Amino acid sequence: MALAEARYYAQHQALVNHLLANVPNRPGAGDSSQPVSAWLQTLFSDTLPDSLGLRIDTLERHTKTPLLEIRANGSVDPTRALRTEVSPLDHHWILTTVPSPKGLEDVARAASQTVWLAGFALSVFAASLALLLNRRLHLQTLHIRGLEQREIGADHQIANFQVEKSILRQALNDSEQRSRDLVALSGAVIWELDENGRIGFVSTQIAELLDRAPADLVGQPLEELVAPAFQDNFRRALAAARNDSSIERIDLPLLHRDQEAEVPVVLRVRALKDPVHGLSGFRVSTLQRMTL
Repeated sequence: MALAEARYYAQHQALVNHLLANVPNRPGAGDSSQPVSAWLQTLFSDTLPDSLGLRIDTLERHTKTPLLEIRANGSVDPTRALRTEVSPLDHHWILTTVPSPKGLEDVARAASQTVWLAGFALSVFAASLALLLNRRLHLQTLHIRGLEQREIGADHQIANFQVEKSILRQALNDSEQRSRDLVALSGAVIWELDENGRIGFVSTQIAELLDRAPADLVGQPLEELVAPAFQDNFRRALAAARNDSSIERIDLPLLHRDQEAEVPVVLRVRALKDPVHGLSGFRVSTLQRMTL
């Protein structure tokens, strides 16, 4: 609207300048054989924009008849009319321009349509953007909820694993304690030998049986604790256990710490094997044999 009004003012001023620039150089132009109204009609017939109406009145006589009137028939709206007083060759005239019915209204209507279209396009764009952002937010929310559910499931699974681990550890501890109790109650000495017959472990009952500390026997061949006369029998028992995968029983004496006393025992041997390495060692139990 402001642009249309500025154009309107510029067109009015251009008509004023056009009139003043084309005034005849001789005085009394209005009294010549050519009437002033005809001269003005000729002057503005080709230069007046279609969007404007023009009216020129004289101030020298009291008459309501204008000197020139083009597309300005009827009363002039003072709120839209532009008036400029001009004095060509000592004449006092009033040049008035008014916008045509399709002037400012058409421009305002076009501007209104542009604003509506721009507003509609902006609304569509904003709605589409909001829909897209809401969709992304919804998808992210679903993803976060899925991760939270997975975390909860993982926490439950870890808790279950911890419970199972505690149960298994307790069962293992109970089993170990049970084995130690059984060994202690049976009075037998338990040995673990490697594949060459060297002692890797011996239970504490050995201290009562042979008066030897378990730590002193680790790494020593068990055969050295067997009385020399029975060492061949001991080697054959190991070979039989290795070949038959059975428990071999043999009665023989073990040497006491003082190397003079012999302790008769019942010795049982079982070979330890696994599918990958084969023979890995022997497990031996010795129980003192009571002699009559």
